[in-house]
Amino acid sequence: MKYYLLRESTDLKITGHFPQSIDAKHNCHVWDEPNFIEHHELTPIDFEPIVSNAILHNKAKLTDIISTSGIGFTRKLLVSNKLKNIIQDSTDKLDVQFFKSHILYKEQIIDDYWIVYCNKSFSEFINLHKSTVKLRKRKPEGGTYLENIFFENYYSFEHYMIENKLEGKLFFSNIYLSDNIENDFFALKNVEGGIKYVVSEKLKQKIERAGCTGVEFQPSELSYSEWITPNGQREKVYGKA
Repeated sequence: MKYYLLRESTDLKITGHFPQSIDAKHNCHVWDEPNFIEHHELTPIDFEPIVSNAILHNKAKLTDIISTSGIGFTRKLLVSNKLKNIIQDSTDKLDVQFFKSHILYKEQIIDDYWIVYCNKSFSEFINLHKSTVKLRKRKPEGGTYLENIFFENYYSFEHYMIENKLEGKLFFSNIYLSDNIENDFFALKNVEGGIKYVVSEKLKQKIERAGCTGVEFQPSELSYSEWITPNGQREKVYGKA
């Protein structure tokens, strides 16, 4: 089955402004509060976390995924009730949690938005023999470059990364996934961009049939630079941003 990385749209005709969220209302001390959702990632949450509320630009349009930036939404998705229900119906309830997070838009409170929180990563689904692993290295004269590295399995990849303190520098690109996956929605860590959310072809079609807006689907086997290159696959599917 084909898989896609779920992305927020960058098309201003759809979003009005990018990112749609320009600030956030925080409901706690963002550094000292242990229950603030920003301090949790890819581990189960057994309490009601404190969330932030996205403040949208006046030119932004309401879509089913809201592009966010800043504390409270780091490497997380902010989705409408409509999209939340589609994802929830297509996933293991133990692996994905949803936390209500209303948004502030033109002095109104829009109540039906949720933070999607995956409490585990399924990076072991990655086919290491077909995917690309890149290591960002420093040049003697300054700057960095990317070097391809091969690993036999995910355990050896993770061991090498931890042993050499390479988190954020060693990552998967051009991601191919195993053939025997039953999940339709899951998170991957240690990938280009940090954490990515993956949907199956089946779930992609369900989201598209529902008419969800602000959503783009990047084929997982494409790197981000390949995806956004002028006249590339993104433009062919969604047009110029």
